[in-house]
Amino acid sequence: MNKDYHDVNSVFNEIYATPGSINAFIKSKISSAKTTSEAATPTSLNYLLGKGYYFEDSADIVFASVDLFYRRNQISKNVDIGVDAGYFFIEKKNVNKYEGMRYGLSLFWENFTFRLGLNNYTDFSEIVPTIKYENSYKKHSYLLEYTRQNALFYTYALCPYEKKIIANHFSASDYVNLKNNTNLWMNLQMNMSSNNDTEFTGQFDWRFYQDTLFTQNFTYYLALEGWYTSHSKESLCFYSPSFSDSTLVRIDPQYIFSKYFGIKGKLGIGYSVTEETQPFKYGYSIFGNPTENLSYTAGCTHSNAAKLAAGTTYHYTECEVNLGYKW
Repeated sequence: MNKDYHDVNSVFNEIYATPGSINAFIKSKISSAKTTSEAATPTSLNYLLGKGYYFEDSADIVFASVDLFYRRNQISKNVDIGVDAGYFFIEKKNVNKYEGMRYGLSLFWENFTFRLGLNNYTDFSEIVPTIKYENSYKKHSYLLEYTRQNALFYTYALCPYEKKIIANHFSASDYVNLKNNTNLWMNLQMNMSSNNDTEFTGQFDWRFYQDTLFTQNFTYYLALEGWYTSHSKESLCFYSPSFSDSTLVRIDPQYIFSKYFGIKGKLGIGYSVTEETQPFKYGYSIFGNPTENLSYTAGCTHSNAAKLAAGTTYHYTECEVNLGYKW
């Protein structure tokens, strides 16, 4: 069951909502749009970002969140400050619904980010500390992160909330720029939960080929992605098989009409050895940089897998909206 982790702490990386590779292409086509990946780095920028996220699965679970982020550049030498606030809820349709607010204060110093957050639920609250380190070396951009909060944000299940299960989340990522506009993203993460379960997950997304079709505005990527996870303890509280895997081949076409509007698709199919199924995913997103300072993205992805614990077909949909302004 390959779900991406959508954590509020990752949003401060999204200075400019549109991916840098698309920004660079737009710049090559439209000289007035200065939106290279370098322009999207945190250095010397203030920004305001709104983010919405929605998740729904075939088990009748719904998770949704709306967050707002503000970052102020250089309150003193080499130090930036940021604040964020948001609303979220998780529910099982016609059973239970829990909601809450989250708030955070972040300090950015050189390559480090320190965030102290508060998740305020219906009947309890928790302090959420986050430490991140980001840097680059040659063609590599890597990120190390630690966060501690309720496991519902990593499982999208009601049980972690109801039993107050806390997860210590460790993550290490590397993004590599390769030849001919291709790239490779790799991630290792570990969730150590207070119910004595330790989850290890390895992921990769390798865009190994890029080309144009008919016109320079119509490009496509061929990609291979994989997701592999193991749990030290199987639990009825949330989906935690001893091992699960998913590997897909994918095509990502995109067409850029102008700096105001572009559309990108995603279509993949693969195989899971442990679940003996053919997982697939498909989705779309729209994006644009109407001005040098303003950008947006919006889209949805639908995926399927097999849930061994229930023995039934499982599928889920994720949607996300970003609106960013920098100055």
